[in-house]
Amino acid sequence: MAAIVSETYARLIDKYDCDVVMYTAYPHHSHWSKEFGDKEFRTALKNLFSCDKSSPLMLYLHIPHCEELCWFCTCHMTVTHSYEKVKKYLSVLHREVELFRDFLDQHSLTPNFQEVHFGGGSPTYICEDEFEQLMERVRTIVDIDRLSEFSIEIDPRRVDKERLKFYHEKGVNRISLGVQDFDLDVQKAINRVQPPELIENLLAPEIKKCFVNGINFDIICGLPRQTPTSIRETINKVVDMSPDRICLNYLHLSKFAKHQKLMNRSELPSMHEKKMLFYEALDVLERSGYVRIGYDHFAKPTDAVAKALVEQKMHWNALGYTSGKYASVIGLGISSYSTVGENYYFQNCFDEPDYEKAITKGHFPIYRGYKLDQDDIMRRDIITRLRSYFYLDCRSIEEQYGINFEKYFGEEKTILCDFAQENIIELSNTTIVITESGKQFANLVCETFDRFVPRYKHLRSMA
Repeated sequence: MAAIVSETYARLIDKYDCDVVMYTAYPHHSHWSKEFGDKEFRTALKNLFSCDKSSPLMLYLHIPHCEELCWFCTCHMTVTHSYEKVKKYLSVLHREVELFRDFLDQHSLTPNFQEVHFGGGSPTYICEDEFEQLMERVRTIVDIDRLSEFSIEIDPRRVDKERLKFYHEKGVNRISLGVQDFDLDVQKAINRVQPPELIENLLAPEIKKCFVNGINFDIICGLPRQTPTSIRETINKVVDMSPDRICLNYLHLSKFAKHQKLMNRSELPSMHEKKMLFYEALDVLERSGYVRIGYDHFAKPTDAVAKALVEQKMHWNALGYTSGKYASVIGLGISSYSTVGENYYFQNCFDEPDYEKAITKGHFPIYRGYKLDQDDIMRRDIITRLRSYFYLDCRSIEEQYGINFEKYFGEEKTILCDFAQENIIELSNTTIVITESGKQFANLVCETFDRFVPRYKHLRSMA
């Protein structure tokens, strides 16, 4: 049964038919500076550990290689059939881990890593021998046995049950499967065919028991040939497979992902159609008992992130929502992001030659970075609260940052009043509450507080 959409909701989708920032970080990385490098990264690390040597951390390692090109992909990845290239990259990644370990030894530091995450690309491209060799390096900076979570992204087409058991033996306790869509016609349109039976077979009961922290699915709204009926059927199959968490991404075309042009543009849904697809998926998931986690994630009520939602302890970053067991992210590998303390962002080099050259010199391979000032931190806090909890206590912002909310955000209030008239938000002198129907426009509300977005963009959309 299709979800019933009101005329008002359909009109709002048309009125606010525009792409918005997803806010995996604020400010957006397009505003970060290439003036940041090895020196600034080391300084930020020193500042972090000088403030609190026991500060909880997450380690992210990026494996960029894939065996086949998925046409929808926006990850930083390299398609290769040469495993020697993969091994060469891993040898450089080993040296970057060693570089970080040397920094720790130099300053007599023992990092408090609470989580480790392997992402990509496709970490499952790495054979077991090379995975174990990488783990040997990781163990020099991480106590694997004390981790609260160790997760890895899985390409279901490249693993079998024995490989999943291998990951379990190495300490992995959460896996994230790239599902995208179960409709064969859609899969053909994005060059990623993987029948539901493949994933059902992988997630046999004995495998599910291995990953005590849970199993995640990634689903995408906005793929070519998706229809309200097909996305509903996909989500019903997802519910039958019972993952613990679901990330329901929007597909955003990007000038940096030229291969997305391989998809037939005439088959891609419009922004209006994307939101209708999301609405269908949302309807199935909520009727099936999944809890909405912020803007575009869902979880079983028993999952750690759902509990963190109730306790308001969630964290949000480029990997999605987490249960908030760490404060900073150390990203190793090509293109990886780091969030160091409250004030610093860094991103590694994109090109392998630049990445290797920096590490050979004994430098952290930083491509760009950003130091947040107090205004940035406050705006990030506001955006995170609205995106995560759909609620903002303006008085708590005043107390925390020493401002008068009405005066400081006077220009933003004009835009918010329009959202209030449309029942996207409920606005008072002390709170901003995103309504149930307004949750689909949460990122647009968040964008109101983005000082890098010209105000006329908002006002023009309301004309």
